[in-house]
Amino acid sequence: MSRENAVHSTGVTPGWYGVDPETMDLKADPHERYRGLRESQPVNLTPNNEWRLSRYADIQHLLKHSHSGMRDLDGLIPGETREETDASRFMLRMDPPDHDRIRRLVSKAFTPRALDAIRPSIQPLVDQELDKAVTRGEMDLVSDLALMVPAASMCAMLGVPFEDRDRLSRLVSVATYRLAKRALPDLQEEAEAAIFELAEYMFALIEQRRQQPSDDILGLMVSAEEAGDRLDTEELLQQSIGLLIAGLETTIGLIANGMIAFSRNPEEFRRLGRSPDLIDSAVEECLRFEPSVPMTLRVLWEDMTIDGITIPANATVFGVLIGANRDPAVFSDPDRFDIGRAEARHCSFGGGIHFCLGSHLARMNAAMAFEGMAKRFDSVSVDESAIEWAPSLFRIPGKVPARVVPR
Repeated sequence: MSRENAVHSTGVTPGWYGVDPETMDLKADPHERYRGLRESQPVNLTPNNEWRLSRYADIQHLLKHSHSGMRDLDGLIPGETREETDASRFMLRMDPPDHDRIRRLVSKAFTPRALDAIRPSIQPLVDQELDKAVTRGEMDLVSDLALMVPAASMCAMLGVPFEDRDRLSRLVSVATYRLAKRALPDLQEEAEAAIFELAEYMFALIEQRRQQPSDDILGLMVSAEEAGDRLDTEELLQQSIGLLIAGLETTIGLIANGMIAFSRNPEEFRRLGRSPDLIDSAVEECLRFEPSVPMTLRVLWEDMTIDGITIPANATVFGVLIGANRDPAVFSDPDRFDIGRAEARHCSFGGGIHFCLGSHLARMNAAMAFEGMAKRFDSVSVDESAIEWAPSLFRIPGKVPARVVPR
């Protein structure tokens, strides 16, 4: 069935329905608009001939049960083919069987046990930086926390000095622009230069690990083997850089957006300070309540029908994760921030074969950040008028000034 026939046979009227990402700033407070889309057009055809799903059940079906993949997508911006972008060679943008082979090998370095092993080397660095904020009484929740924690993890994963964190963080952040060639066209030359410099840095580390094996994450990726199959140098470069790009940016957003939520809900922040055993559910609630990745994409390999509406094969379909995470059919009182919430089935890590490989690392980083803050401070007050948003497809604050009151 053609796209045109699918539209006319089901009576779908294309439109943005209050959520036009090309003309609207949807980073600061997008929830009311996405709620309106979910309630009025849960199966939405945009004027760009792309589809959007915003109900939890529909997105779960798209990610886990539909016949779909990443074919002809860079995974973030529709219309860019594999030949046009480097991002298609990253595992998250692959379809089986290439995806399955790469994931089997890379996942050997991302077990909970392997990631937990790097925490002792990160914790003292986090403690040292947060102790400085106690004496100052103020901090930037991005540079002093949300960036600092995953940057320390990144250095531990690569087995490089913590002093390299600023350089690596800058390179990874700028390289992220490469994933958004159409949305950020003026930044592509800078992004390509950053990727080249990052590749040189990573190549030297990979060769070092081959000569001197280690048990850090990069060392485990270099040595990973299954039935005689190993990652070659190009694959190691692509996957390690891709994992850094995916992991650093989204974790910055998770921690910074989570702290903004704690500032707006001070009773929940004090609750975490009183009950540190709530840290795991607090992290899940931050993932649900303010996700840094607002949506994901798939290309359908065959027709999919929802509520009598047929979305044709080869269509590009957005799963609006930020809308699904507040679907009242799944979450009671979904607009309430509750760190003790029992319903933790959010969509923020995606689903199906592309479920986020770094989910355990993101959770560990967020837990370290939130625990460190709740242990030291009685309150965190964000100056919301001074929040700056980073140039990114993700919901990533670039600056979040806050006053902190020690316990």
